[in-house]
Amino acid sequence: MYDGGHFLTHMLQNASLLVECSLVVLLLMFLWTLVDVVARSARYYSATRQSHRFLEASAGLLERGQWKGVQSIAEMLNRSHVAMVYFNAMQEFRTAHECVLAEQAVEAARRGARTARNRVHEQLRQGLSYLSAIAITAPLVGLFGTTIGILDSFGAYIGSRNGFIVFIAANLADALVPTLAGLLVGVLATWCFNFRNDRLATFDVEMEIAELDLVKHLEQQRRAGKLASFMPA
Repeated sequence: MYDGGHFLTHMLQNASLLVECSLVVLLLMFLWTLVDVVARSARYYSATRQSHRFLEASAGLLERGQWKGVQSIAEMLNRSHVAMVYFNAMQEFRTAHECVLAEQAVEAARRGARTARNRVHEQLRQGLSYLSAIAITAPLVGLFGTTIGILDSFGAYIGSRNGFIVFIAANLADALVPTLAGLLVGVLATWCFNFRNDRLATFDVEMEIAELDLVKHLEQQRRAGKLASFMPA
């Protein structure tokens, strides 16, 4: 009886070119999925950690209307999705505040925050379509390899009847390997897609809250007549 290593070695030695190609494609899909989820997980962790640091450092500054300090912190923590919303909104506010009324400048800040949200959203969702495609096509690629393997199983054989049965059974077992590999890659890609999709939805909510919070503070300062003194030209 073969163990796992002998079984895979026997399968690869007897696989046709098309079956080998399907396995190579599945291996590439697996590696791309693995690299993507590791890189994105590191990106999400860094963004979450910097966002927490930004919110802690800027809370008191926002209450006092010290916008220059908030903007400096946001520029320093440039991997934070929340900080990028604040930074872009305040840049737009400073530009508009020099030539329009304060109320219009606040609206410009709102548009700047929304623009930053959309830009960060697009950056964070890069690769999601590839994960979705891999999750759908990997099982089909595996099934293709299995179909070719089954067709190759019914080759010429010279020997006893029992030997022929063993020969067919072994070949059919080998032919099922691509389907197994395709299912494993598809499950991994589906898990990674759902993980990234959930994180993206969480980040979208956090950026929306950041936009509303920033506009609220700007409106409070505008009504108090303090924006001119706290926003440098």
